[in-house]
Amino acid sequence: MITNALPSLLHSFCVRWRFKYTLPAVRRATLHGIRLDVSGLSSMMKNHILQQRYEQQECMLARKVLQPEDVVLELGGAIGFIGLFCRLILRVRHHVSVEPNPKTIAMLRRNYDLNHLQPQLIEAAASATDGRLKLDISGEFWENSLVSRSRDDSGEIEVPTMSLPSLVAAMPASPTALICDIEGAETHLDFCQVPRTVKHIIIELHPSIAGEEAADRVARDIESQGFRLIERQENTWLFRR
Repeated sequence: MITNALPSLLHSFCVRWRFKYTLPAVRRATLHGIRLDVSGLSSMMKNHILQQRYEQQECMLARKVLQPEDVVLELGGAIGFIGLFCRLILRVRHHVSVEPNPKTIAMLRRNYDLNHLQPQLIEAAASATDGRLKLDISGEFWENSLVSRSRDDSGEIEVPTMSLPSLVAAMPASPTALICDIEGAETHLDFCQVPRTVKHIIIELHPSIAGEEAADRVARDIESQGFRLIERQENTWLFRR
C-alpha cells in the first residue's frame, strides 16, 4: 500500500513545489508566439498561460472567422493578449482594446512593448451609456467587472463608461467584429447599439457572475439584432450576422 501511494505523494509534492517556488519566479512567457510579461500575475494564471490554456476558446473562434481586412473592437482588453493575437497572428487591419483598470492597462502596455507594437487603446469601460461607474478590482485582472462581487466598496474604483456608439466614433474605422469578455458586465451593454458593419461577435458569457437568466437574455438580445449562433466553446459564443 505504501508503494502504491508513492506516485500520488510525489505528484502532490511536485505540484506544491511548482506553485510555491517555480511559478512565482517566472517573469516571461510565450503563448502562440506572443511574448508576455507575467511577473505581476498569480501562480494560477501563470500556470494557465504556460499550459497554453489562456483564452483558448477565444483564439479558436477568432481563427475561424477573422480575416486580415477585419476591424476588431475588443471590450475587455485585459493584459493585451487577444489584441496581440489578432494583430500578430491573424494580421487584422485594426484592433482597438477597451480596458478601464489602470493596473491592467499598465500590463497591456508592457506586453505590447515586448512585441514591438503600440496598442490602439480606449481607457474606459463599455456600457449602455456614457458616464461613470464603479469597477470592482478586488480580485485578479480577469475578475474585474462593473458587476461587484465585494462585500464592501474597498476594492472599487470609479471609471469612465462609454456606449458602443461613442467607442465606435473613437475608432479609426467602423468595426466588422466585436470581441467581448467583461466578466458579467456584458449585461450592461445595449446590443441595439452594435453597428451594422459588425458581422461577427465573439463573447464570453458569465452566468456564474450575472446569473443564468441574465446570460440567456444577452444571447437573445444579440440574436434579436440579426445574429445567429454558429458555435459555442464552453461559455464563449460565436455569433454571425
